[in-house]
Amino acid sequence: MIHANEKQCILKRFNRGDFATFEIFIAEADENGRPSASVEIHGPVIPPEVGEVNNGGERTWPNNVATDAGVGDSTGRFAKPPFANTLGASMQKVILNWDGFVRDNARRLHEVGMINYNYVVDYTHSGESEDAIAAREEFYRQRATAIGQLEEERQRTLERRKLEGGAYSGNESVEDEQYELTKAYTYQTFLPEYIEPHEWTKPIKMPGWYRMCVTSHNYILAEMDIRSSEDLGGVNRETGHVYTYDERATLDEEELIKGLENSKAAEEVEKSLVKEELEKLLENQVNDFDLKASKSMLLGLNELVALMQKRQTNVHHRIKGHEGDARRNYKKIVRSGILETLLYLFITLFQIYTLRKWLLRTTVLGR
Repeated sequence: MIHANEKQCILKRFNRGDFATFEIFIAEADENGRPSASVEIHGPVIPPEVGEVNNGGERTWPNNVATDAGVGDSTGRFAKPPFANTLGASMQKVILNWDGFVRDNARRLHEVGMINYNYVVDYTHSGESEDAIAAREEFYRQRATAIGQLEEERQRTLERRKLEGGAYSGNESVEDEQYELTKAYTYQTFLPEYIEPHEWTKPIKMPGWYRMCVTSHNYILAEMDIRSSEDLGGVNRETGHVYTYDERATLDEEELIKGLENSKAAEEVEKSLVKEELEKLLENQVNDFDLKASKSMLLGLNELVALMQKRQTNVHHRIKGHEGDARRNYKKIVRSGILETLLYLFITLFQIYTLRKWLLRTTVLGR
């Protein structure tokens, strides 16, 4: 929940060579406002030493006096005063100096491998063509198969990837990456065609903490997320973005199914649990090709479940978007009806007043 002219930010730590995906989705907006927001992506706003996980699994932070160049940084943008003895205070201390640093060094940020990217995302007209597509899909629903529908989803993703340009496969070199040079107070506007999250992905050159901030001129309900390829196992080649949590869970399940045949641990557990009498009963009753067929069916079922989850998420986003539009339109219609009724009453009363005044001045009809 983001109130008017209020800025909400989230942060995540990245290492050099990681891929970062920044995701934003506006689920609801004020009745008199627009489902749009300004998005700012900056980093690294905090050096990697702050919040680094040590060998004991604990996060650390510097507690000494920073040098002129700052802690773990050669750009001279971090504070000189002593850091507090808490992670949150350390992070807040260095974030406060970011705006001034950007103002003084905006032209050379991309040269040293830093991100300073601003854009506007507007969902006001999203979903209009999606409704028409959904209607046509319903007409052909009986003729389509589940695998065919999955292929349509993939083709749609590939087409969007071509339109977006610069999508990633996860094998790109960090050295060849060129970050966008955003001018001060200049924002690129994105108008999503579909009611779905907007994603922006870049490889990380400089390690540290990266920040995503969202602000709007009116109240909005937004979903924000930052995903790391190191945490989620790479980049989805079809979308060009870091795997989502659902996609990662689906891939893990597929690997688990494929690894059952060669799993020594599973064999040991099976030997310890299966009794000798049961082995005699099942002897020559279950063949290898039966297990292969079952595993193939499990993989297919897992793929269909993943497709259903993806479609359910898309429908959930569409319902949220249409619900907000319907609520705003309903309130506008009610307000318009009240204004029309008041105008009608005013005109009627004015006519009655004029007619009464004329009748009082006229003693004989026709005079």
